[in-house]
Amino acid sequence: MRINYPLNCWYVAALSDEVGEGLLARRLLGKHVVLYRRSSGEVVALDDRCAHRAYPLSMGRRDGDRVVCGYHGCTYEPDGRLVDVPSQENVPPGARVPAYPIVETAPFVWIWLGEPRAAALRPPPRVPWYLGGEGWTSSTEVLRVEANYLLLHEHYLDLTDVFVTHPEVVPPDIQQLPPLNEVEISERSVAYTRTTPPSRLAPWESAITGLPEETVATRREEGTFVSPALHTQHYAIEVEGGESHGLLRIHGFTPETPGSTHVFLQMARNYAGAEGTITEYLRIMFREWAIRDAAILETIQGRLDEPGAHRRDINVKADRAALRARRIAMDMVDDETSRFTAN
Repeated sequence: MRINYPLNCWYVAALSDEVGEGLLARRLLGKHVVLYRRSSGEVVALDDRCAHRAYPLSMGRRDGDRVVCGYHGCTYEPDGRLVDVPSQENVPPGARVPAYPIVETAPFVWIWLGEPRAAALRPPPRVPWYLGGEGWTSSTEVLRVEANYLLLHEHYLDLTDVFVTHPEVVPPDIQQLPPLNEVEISERSVAYTRTTPPSRLAPWESAITGLPEETVATRREEGTFVSPALHTQHYAIEVEGGESHGLLRIHGFTPETPGSTHVFLQMARNYAGAEGTITEYLRIMFREWAIRDAAILETIQGRLDEPGAHRRDINVKADRAALRARRIAMDMVDDETSRFTAN
């Protein structure tokens, strides 16, 4: 399968609470990476392969802030330099393993696996509704989906499937989703908005707001392809009279391989922050929703992987944002390919 993800992009490598004193092995963009946290708290990311032989450093051990290979005991500094070879006095000049740029913005640990010099030119994306803000309560999940990352982006940029795949979440008075209000497209992002007509609350909306199911509200949905690595969805339940309950889903989509994706999911809300039961309700609901979505996308991926399965699918109006997002990602890939060829 052709690689269709850009390398010169910040991707989520892990959640902050996944990285500690131990050695965390993860495959990201086809590369094996080992992550750990220094005594100072900084996260380190190294190529997960000893420079001497191809044994994973993640199967070794820590020695302070250093990593010791579990095969011959070669020892590496956090910057990847080989500093000790037990079987000889001298270390081969210049011996090292690649070390990757890391930026931690809790709850995400971002990694740059592309051209090292370009990392400083593009900071990791920010999510204006939550990261760095106040008044939001959140929970997180980590999933792995056996499907290409663009299938996930396309899926969450078009929620018209909910009537078939998640009928229980649809408010009782809505028979179909209205057309998108607008689709905003920039050079590197796609955003859409949709507003539903007034309708009674679905049971899950009643459960998380504490309002009776007979309560009438409109919903404002905003979805954004922030980058190939990030998708956000803001869902506001707006009750007549001005009361509003905002939900935010942040998806970090990090390709493991062309046919598999790590999903780093954060669910947040801007009301009833002290209500732990609401946090748990939303965590379970969105996890079950994501697992059901994953099963569908994995089935599609399986069909796409079959010999002779590549054909042109039809597109409909609801695909507008998804198609533009795919085009942005592929333009980034093509740009990297052309630069590599030129060099």
